[in-house]
Amino acid sequence: MTAITFNAARQKLDIQGQLKTVLAAFREMLDAFVSNRMRLAVAEAGHIRPRRPKGTHSQSIRRQTFPWT
Repeated sequence: MTAITFNAARQKLDIQGQLKTVLAAFREMLDAFVSNRMRLAVAEAGHIRPRRPKGTHSQSIRRQTFPWT
């Protein structure tokens, strides 16, 4: 009986170790997928002009002059 208990405990530890390995591999694959999708989204977004709400005008960046300068 003792041998069966130890064997079951060892099998449980082995299965837990395998599960952790599988989860780590899955996490790596998911991270790579998301990273690649983010890279593609950024590349595509670089070609698109940002939208402006209706009624707003583009503001050019100009140096403001103040009367006291």
